[in-house]
Order: sequence, then structure tokens, then C-alpha cells
Amino acid sequence: MDSLLPYALVDTVLFIVAGLLVVQRGAFWHPLTMYLIFHGYTVTWRAWQLVGGAPAMYAGQPQFEAITPEELTRAVLFADFALLAFVAGAWWAYKVAERRSHEPVERRPINRTVVTLVAFVCLPVGFYTYFTIRGGAFVDNAFTQTNYFQVMAMWPMGCLAMLIFTYGFRLILLIPTGVYLAMVATQGYHRHMLLLPLLFFTAYLLQRKRLRWPSWPLMIAGVALLLVFPRLKMIGQALQYGDQREALRQVTEAFVSRESYEEAVSNEQFLDQYAGALSLVDDTAKVYWGKTYLAVVTLPLPRVFWPEKPGLADHQHEVSTPTRPYNVEGRIITYIGESYFNFRHAGVILIPLLLSYFLTLWCVRATAGPMARFDRYLYCVFFMAFLQLYRDGLLSLVVFTVCHNLPMVFAWVLHAVPGVAPKVLDRPPADPLALEG
Repeated sequence: MDSLLPYALVDTVLFIVAGLLVVQRGAFWHPLTMYLIFHGYTVTWRAWQLVGGAPAMYAGQPQFEAITPEELTRAVLFADFALLAFVAGAWWAYKVAERRSHEPVERRPINRTVVTLVAFVCLPVGFYTYFTIRGGAFVDNAFTQTNYFQVMAMWPMGCLAMLIFTYGFRLILLIPTGVYLAMVATQGYHRHMLLLPLLFFTAYLLQRKRLRWPSWPLMIAGVALLLVFPRLKMIGQALQYGDQREALRQVTEAFVSRESYEEAVSNEQFLDQYAGALSLVDDTAKVYWGKTYLAVVTLPLPRVFWPEKPGLADHQHEVSTPTRPYNVEGRIITYIGESYFNFRHAGVILIPLLLSYFLTLWCVRATAGPMARFDRYLYCVFFMAFLQLYRDGLLSLVVFTVCHNLPMVFAWVLHAVPGVAPKVLDRPPADPLALEG
């Protein structure tokens, strides 16, 4: 796809410049760091694949309408404008933070009793639910048909992460954490249940050691996970069927075969999916004006009690066509596509700008003080969902944090009760001792 070459070159230059900026001023847990991972994987890498001759989505399938070079070019341009806006939002937030850096900051300390109490109740409930669901031994009723029951299986990781943040990497906490991560890594679905906790623990470890970037051993482990991650579903499914030989083959090929790696990620053509979505919404001539975000209001109500309640992807159902059945295939339109659905070209600029500003401001405020602060813990929990936010849309930040981590919500509410965890006045961020408790 030669027509995409100049756009891929410009995108690569912007990606490198933004990367140099985040290395100089940011850290691993910075919103822009995760954004560059998202952009590099979704846009830059995929653009060069297409330039190198990779087929676009639906190509060679006559029953579908293939994504065109013009659509891909526009998608890359929009993504680059969004990247520029995101960098500008981060710069804006830093300027605001610098003006406030000599002012003391009020923060709420972590109450260890609250954390221990929440974990004492939720940890056994979560493990029981996980093994009940895995073994298929639960009773089918109105409650077990809701997502509340399903997400209870994620409570163990929410509790363990909160305990580790509060008490540190203790062996008594690391053993159940390792067991749980090993189980979810080999279940054959929901890869985020492995990736998100690893991001959380990495951010916490680096902040605890007062490092901005991972060491070489951590980076090597991250690259290894990156190579295996696209095949994690197939590895898990092979293990579930007792086919250890196939699981071993998948792991081996992930490290030795470039072709097999590209084949494994061929169904993750996020750039193509988002490019096609832009045309679909153009064809309907419909502007949503923020309507796609309103599903968060009805999110807590189980669908079993309201079968027709608004869904998180209703807008995809409305624009899908028989030749591009996004509603059936569950395609990814990214938060950029979602912004275009809602506010057209203005959304492609304003949403990344404002999102970056508020996330970066929170990042700087939360991580500039002592470790034992509840806001720092909250930020680390939300940070691990940033990739999902950029990939799936703004509501993913609520789904993958609040909905999937109710123990955090319980602790959050209890910390807000008057007298439970009174706020303290910490040193100004510019103070050399600001990180001291």
C-alpha cells in the first residue's frame, strides 16, 4: 500500500518525538507512556505492515467491503492529530502543576485497618466464586446470571493488589498472587486479567523504589510477555484441553517465528477496524453528541432485570451494515473513533487534549507525595486500565476499574467516611522531601 508510505513516515517521526519527550519528563506510569504503547501498536506498527504489503481488513472476502487505502490514510491522520493533542494536554498539565508545586497538598492516608477488613471479607468470597465458576458448580439463578457474580471472580486480584500496595511485597501475599495470575493466564480467555495486574505491580514497584523506568530484567520480561501475549488465548485453550504439546508449540513459535507472530495478531487490526468505523458513521450522517457515554448511567443495573437497557456498544449496532457487520464481530473502534462518533473532527482534538490534561494532572498530584496515600493507590489502579481506555473507549476506564474491582470501591467508600482516614497536609511537590511520609 504505497499511498500510505508518507503518512507512515510522518507518524513514525511524531511517535519518536513524543517518545523522547516522555522519556525526558515522564515515567512508566505516566498516561502518555501507555498512550504511546497504544498508538505504536495500533497505528504505527500496523501502518508499516500495510506499507509492506499486508492485506487490509476484509480484503479477499467478496461478501464484505474491504477497508480502502483512503480510509486508512484518514485514520492515520486522525490518530496523529489525536497524538499531538494528547502531548499538548500533558504539557498543559505540567505547566499547571509547576505553578502549584510550592503549595502544600492535602491527601488521605491509607488506613490499614480498612484495607485488611475489606480483604478479609472479599478475598475468600472472590476465590470461592472463581473456583465455582471455573468448575461450573454454581446454581443458575437471577444473581448468577448477572455480571456482578462474574466479576466477583476478579475480587482476589483486587484484594491482593490492595494488600501489596499497603504492606509491600510479602511472601504471604506473593504466593496467592502468583497462583491466581498463573490460573488466569492459562484459562484461554480474558487476557486483561493477567496484563492489568502486571502493569499495576510494575508501577507500584517502580514508585516504591523511586525509579521512573523499569530495569533491564523487567524490560526483558516485558518483551517476552509481549511476544507471548497474542497467543495467550491459544495457549490457555490448549492447556484446558490437556494438549500440553500444542501449548508448548505456541510458546516456542512466539519466540522463534516472525510469521507465526504476525499470523497470531492478524485478528487485531485495530487501525483497520477504527478506519472502517469512521466511514460507517459518516454514511449514517449521525452525530451522537456524547450519547455513547450515557450508558455508564445504566451500567450498574443488571441486564437480567432490564433486557432492553442501553448497551456499551449500541452505537456500533446502529452504524453496522451487512458488508461491515461490526455489531456481530465486536470490532474495536478505539477512543478516537468514539470521539469522532460523538463530536466529529472537534472530538478528535478536544477529547485527547482534555483527557490527557486531567489524567496527567492526576498523575503528577498523586505520585508526588508519600507512598502511603490512598490517592496514589487509586491512580495506580486506574493507570493499569489506560490501555483499555485508549483501545475500547472512555467507559472502559469505569468498567475495568470500578466494575471489575469492587474491593477498591468498598475501601474507597470507607476511607471517605468522616474520621476513618482524615486528610493530612503533605509537603509541596517541589520540596526535596516531598516523597517522605
